[in-house]
Amino acid sequence: MTRELEQLLSDLGSHPALNNNFYREWMTKRLTIEGLELFARNYGAWVKSFPDAIAILVKTTEDPYAKAEYVKTLYSEMGYGHAEKAHSILLENFFKELAVRFGQESRLDSSRLVNKLELLTPTEELINGEQALYGDHLLSVGAQLALEWQAYTMLRQLYDGARNYLDLWSNPDNFHEACEYFYMHIGAAEKDHKDESINAVKRYAVDQKSLSRITDGYNRHLELIFNFWEGLYQEVSKVSRQIAAAS
Repeated sequence: MTRELEQLLSDLGSHPALNNNFYREWMTKRLTIEGLELFARNYGAWVKSFPDAIAILVKTTEDPYAKAEYVKTLYSEMGYGHAEKAHSILLENFFKELAVRFGQESRLDSSRLVNKLELLTPTEELINGEQALYGDHLLSVGAQLALEWQAYTMLRQLYDGARNYLDLWSNPDNFHEACEYFYMHIGAAEKDHKDESINAVKRYAVDQKSLSRITDGYNRHLELIFNFWEGLYQEVSKVSRQIAAAS
C-alpha cells in the first residue's frame, strides 16, 4: 500500500463521516418512535441498495483478482447464499423487534415505512452517488475502500446506540439475538471486507494518475456518507422539536 493511501486511512477516524451529530445523538439517548421511523426508513434503504452497488462494482472491475475480492463482499452481503441472513433482512428484523418493545408492532416495518415516508434528499444522493461512483473502475476502487474502512466504526457506533434500548427487552438474551445484524459486522464481516477492499486497491494503484482517481473516489464517497448522517440528524432533530412543542 502506498504512503498516500496509508495516510488517508490513518486520518479516517477523525473524518466527519465517523464523527458527526447523528452518531452522538444515537449513542447518548433514545430516539422517539418517530425518529426511529426516519432512521429505519433511510438507513434501511441504504443497506438494501448496497448489494446493487456492489453488483455494479463487480461488473465494472476488469482485473480478475480484484473482481474476486468484490464477489466475496457481495456474497457476504447476501448472507452467503441464505436470503434470511442477507444484511438488509437482519436489519429489518432488528427494527421489527424494537417496534414490538415499543408496543407498536408494525411501526418500523419496512413496507409500511416505504409507503409512509419519502427518502430524505441526502439518502437519495448517497444511493445514487454510490452507484455512479461504482460505475467508474478507478473511482469505484477508492469508493469501496472508503466504505469498508469506515464501516467497522460505523457499525460499532450503531450497536453502541442500539444498547440504549436494551432494557426494553425483559430477557437480555433476546436483545442480543435481535442484534445479529450488528454482531455479524463487528464480529467478522467488516474485517473481511476491509481486507477485500485493500487487496483490490493494490491491483489498481499502480501510478500517481491511478492513485489520484482512487483518492478522489474515496473522498467523494466519504462526503456522501457524511451528508447522509447529517441530513438524517437534522430531520430527526426537527421531528423531536415538533413533538416537544406539541406536548
